[in-house]
Amino acid sequence: MNRAFFATQDSRIEGGYESVPTRDIHMKQINFDLEWHQFLREYVQPVQKRVFMGYDSDPPQANLNFVVRYRPDEQPALQPHHDASTYTINIALNTPHKDYEGGGCRFVRQDCSVTESRRGWMLMHPGRLTHYHEGLPTTKGTRYIFVSFVDPE
Repeated sequence: MNRAFFATQDSRIEGGYESVPTRDIHMKQINFDLEWHQFLREYVQPVQKRVFMGYDSDPPQANLNFVVRYRPDEQPALQPHHDASTYTINIALNTPHKDYEGGGCRFVRQDCSVTESRRGWMLMHPGRLTHYHEGLPTTKGTRYIFVSFVDPE
């Protein structure tokens, strides 16, 4: 059975519970959390202030930051879910049609799919309530994305 479709215990997460498990590595595991928060302050926060009016916090807080790996033989997709965040950012780390085939993010309620993210581009969307979404199946190769659950204070 694919572990991506069942809630599990995860000691890397505060509270230890992962409701939508993925094949991932957390930034805290590789001591990259401080650098990631600097990236949030310098590059994401200016976009946050323009896109999500009223979230003018300084700095944004993100306690769950990780790289996800999708492969057809391991974890090709991710079930529909809401993220545990005010907003989520998802950064493509490799190139579609070169490194992998398929994949992407589908917003169920909006009936909208993002499937051609260029390496380094960021997808930013509300995490709770309105943007129920799923990871579309990667059919060939290996797809990597960086995900951060952001909760500005």
